[in-house]
Amino acid sequence: MKRMKKIIIILFAAVALISCGKETPSGKNDNAKREFDAWIEVNHPGIEPTALGSYILEQNEGTGAPVADSAFVRVEVTSRYLGGSIYTTTSEKLARQLGSYSASGYYGPIFWYRTGNSLYAGLEELVSMMKVGDSMVAVIPGWLNTFRRYSSAEGYLKKVTGTNLIYDIKVVDAFNDESAWETDSLSRYIAANYPAAEKDTVLNGFWFVSLEDGDTDTDPANESNLKLNYTGRRLDGTVFDTTIKETAILSDIYNSSSSYSSKSVTWDSDYTKIQMGGSSVITGFAYAISKMHPGGKAICFFISEHGYANTGSGAAIPAYCPLSFELELIKNE
Repeated sequence: MKRMKKIIIILFAAVALISCGKETPSGKNDNAKREFDAWIEVNHPGIEPTALGSYILEQNEGTGAPVADSAFVRVEVTSRYLGGSIYTTTSEKLARQLGSYSASGYYGPIFWYRTGNSLYAGLEELVSMMKVGDSMVAVIPGWLNTFRRYSSAEGYLKKVTGTNLIYDIKVVDAFNDESAWETDSLSRYIAANYPAAEKDTVLNGFWFVSLEDGDTDTDPANESNLKLNYTGRRLDGTVFDTTIKETAILSDIYNSSSSYSSKSVTWDSDYTKIQMGGSSVITGFAYAISKMHPGGKAICFFISEHGYANTGSGAAIPAYCPLSFELELIKNE
């Protein structure tokens, strides 16, 4: 019996020594990487990874300029889980198929800002390889879907967790000066659709058309009972907000819990002080109101710098989106 115990102890010690000699997992994604690598081996055997560890599954080359060091890219993109279900998409067709389509939602190219770690590390690596007109399908492991930056692939693997995603990306455009690009695009839109609109000399990227001047003999600053009707649109014509019930119904954005009525306005010649319903409003909207008189009607157009800039607003207004507003300033008797 004693001999048996001695043998067991020796065997246990040997196993312990062998275990100590093995390399132990050092990263928080060791199990996740094994699963990810197994998925790659089953679905795309023999494919080589990028420097950071993504995998390009398909690539179709365009004829445009390299994205290179462009600060901004406009892309059409759909992301999927490894199982195939859609995570996000800019495609209206796919949104309709999925049943997630919204009449006021935006579908089409979106902006990606590439500097200041504003884009996921995995996406930034892929986009830097592309040209305008290129399309690519690639799978990015979850640890590369991060805004953080590390000096090596191992740095991401050891410190970041996330969701594995397959991306379908098409680069529509690339440039450095977003404001100039937006202003040029809006200029061409106005020339084609509202040639009577006047470009403002004070506010860059702002156009105004007076449809009815209203009571020009009345100083709006002396009126305490001004109200406003408005309809906001993107340049594709989509209505995203309105005070007019009939417009909301026709635009398929009617909400029975919303109150469709003119809003009270605190007018001021200094547009930065203008308020609606007791709250401040976006710059372009306020500036247009400052140019109006009671009874007046107008249309204004402005670049996103005077709207929602790089944040956008909800699903209806993406980042860097120029806006248009139809306005009617009413003197409430």
